[in-house]
Amino acid sequence: MKSMKTPRARRLWAYLKPYLRMEFVAFLAMAIIAVLQLALPASIQYMIDSLIPALAADSADPTSWHKSAFFAGALISVYVIILLLSWLRDYLAAKIGGSIIADIRSQLFEHLELVSLRFYQKHQVGEVMSRMMSDVSRIQDLFTNSLLSLLTNVLFLIGILIYLFSLNWYLTLIALIPLPVTIYLTHRYGLKMNTISRTLQEAVAELSGRVQERLVGIKTIKAFGREREERERVDTVLDRLKVVYIKYSVNQSLARNFVQILSFAGVIVFLSIGAYLVASGSMKLGQLMAFFVLLTWLNMPIQALASANVEIQGIMASVDRVFEYLDYKREVVEAPSPVSITKARGVIVFDKVGFSYEEQSFRMENFNLTIAAGEKLAIVGTSGGGKSTIVNLAMRFYDPQQGSVTLDGIDLRKLSFQSLRDNIALVDQDPLLFNASIFENIAYSNPAASREEVVSAARVANIHDYIESLPAGYDTVVGERGVTLSGGEKQRLCLARAVLKDPPVLILDEATSALDSISEQLIQQALDKILLNKTAIIVAHRLSTVQRADRIITMKGGAIVDEGTHSELMSRSSIYRELAEKQLVKAS
Repeated sequence: MKSMKTPRARRLWAYLKPYLRMEFVAFLAMAIIAVLQLALPASIQYMIDSLIPALAADSADPTSWHKSAFFAGALISVYVIILLLSWLRDYLAAKIGGSIIADIRSQLFEHLELVSLRFYQKHQVGEVMSRMMSDVSRIQDLFTNSLLSLLTNVLFLIGILIYLFSLNWYLTLIALIPLPVTIYLTHRYGLKMNTISRTLQEAVAELSGRVQERLVGIKTIKAFGREREERERVDTVLDRLKVVYIKYSVNQSLARNFVQILSFAGVIVFLSIGAYLVASGSMKLGQLMAFFVLLTWLNMPIQALASANVEIQGIMASVDRVFEYLDYKREVVEAPSPVSITKARGVIVFDKVGFSYEEQSFRMENFNLTIAAGEKLAIVGTSGGGKSTIVNLAMRFYDPQQGSVTLDGIDLRKLSFQSLRDNIALVDQDPLLFNASIFENIAYSNPAASREEVVSAARVANIHDYIESLPAGYDTVVGERGVTLSGGEKQRLCLARAVLKDPPVLILDEATSALDSISEQLIQQALDKILLNKTAIIVAHRLSTVQRADRIITMKGGAIVDEGTHSELMSRSSIYRELAEKQLVKAS
């Protein structure tokens, strides 16, 4: 989803605006540098046309060398000032660029946190990371390198042209004849580089997504001996990336070389005419030498501007890719004046809910369900029946397209995000732990919790004894995604996290589906304590989990086909009985 109603330059300017004071100082430094850089051709002209004749006339004076010393000292002082101003310019450019990139990354990350889960169903994590890191880094090059080069060389070019016209306007016009052709070629190549650069960045994003996916699934790859096939798949992406990169480099080189050839054509024409003018006395030798140096220098900013234009066009492809994500519409947004509540009773009602996923045949129509405060509702059903959809809607990961979902009579769309998250907690089938200590992982739901409160939550979740058996106890770092722990240990830590939050409503989305019998028993014992006086939605395949529920609903095709207790459903529901015999009993 892409909307570029606001021009790119204006949007980039909005990021630059907070740093205008520093930008002004940097620009002032660049302007002074541009003027001072003209000291060399000016000094050459002065030396040939004035200083050398003066020294020749005063050769008998023993103090005449002072003029040469003063000349050298003045020129050295100019270049020391240029050095200091260049440092100031580069420092400010780096600070401005670094600050802007931090702002963009912060804004992008905040936006990615707020988009719906539908976005992540369409985009690989590796691709998202590529835009967050690689594309944003290229924008940093825009502010610290390309833009700096552009402004510096524009000022330098203006200074050179003013000096050239002051020396000989006729020769200057002749030397500038190739300039329109240079501008045209630069523009054409710039547009071409924009297209190639976007293709290049998309190939990099594809590679990042492919590698990230394979590394996450490395255990599965090794288990099935698919290393060679996966390597070939990655190599295919690398080959495509190589072709695009070669195309990018060749076109960049052609643009640079064409500009260089045209620029030197002007120099050759000038030398031919300039030699005649000096010989005829129409031009002094010092003026000719200064003109030659300036004309040679004229090629430098023109080539630099051509390269900067090509680079900027390439970077604009990355700008578009970042703005494409920033323009992605947030489907789940907080109401302008949201309702806030402290502690909900826990009554959840699905009222005539209609919902469907994009590019999927699943559809929920006129769905009604009421969950009483303190009720333990188990949800079972066939794959694709709508179990996870109920969880997603109750957590407001998605909004219904028709009807409403309410908590204590308040539409979730009117409830503040903070109130919603404070009152409903989710323990997912795939427990997520961060690469941090056990204490930090449990306290993630309540960062202000004391150590005693964290320990108490761990006791309730039947994980305290295990934690204490570890050498570092609660300070043990669990590794990325909790890689150092078993499935049961990770699940109990996530339960402890939910206990610490102490919400009125707890949702368990197949939290015991992949556990061994011992781990399941420990978690079931924990759940008996955790779910006391709480409303619970339990999506489960385990018979032991379902039997503890106050009510069980059976889902199929986005609708409730039957509900009741375990014994009632076993006696009258063929679908539930089949699930119990083939799935629930088997899983238990």
